[in-house]
Amino acid sequence: MGQTIQMSAVLQVALFFASVAVVIFVAFCIPAMFQLRKHTERMSQTLAELKTEVSVLVQESRTLLRSVSELSARANQQCDDVEQVIHTVRVWTERVDRVVEEVGSVLEPPILTVARNAQIFRKGIAKFFETFLNRNHHALQKTEEQHVRQQ
Repeated sequence: MGQTIQMSAVLQVALFFASVAVVIFVAFCIPAMFQLRKHTERMSQTLAELKTEVSVLVQESRTLLRSVSELSARANQQCDDVEQVIHTVRVWTERVDRVVEEVGSVLEPPILTVARNAQIFRKGIAKFFETFLNRNHHALQKTEEQHVRQQ
């Protein structure tokens, strides 16, 4: 019987230490659980705020993307319009060049002929006046020479 009592006493001491350990564990776990709950609530609140801000950011990003798409479409349309204008200007330039060439080929020979004739006429008149003036000048020089000799 002595052993049973001794076992019982050892068992009681072990149960006592186990109970104390459970009480200490529960005493530390309950505040830790409250802390964990507080942190979880803060985290949940922060995530809710973040979700609101992110949803606003996503909405603004979609609006911005839509605006950029519209701008891109407008820019592409304007580029197409500019290309069309450039093509039209090229066609008209080619037409004007052809017209100028044809008008030039029709008008250039008579104009050059008139210019050449005017130049020949100008040279002829210049030569005529040069000859006429030299003759009078030559005659004046002779009369002056005679006048100088007479004195």
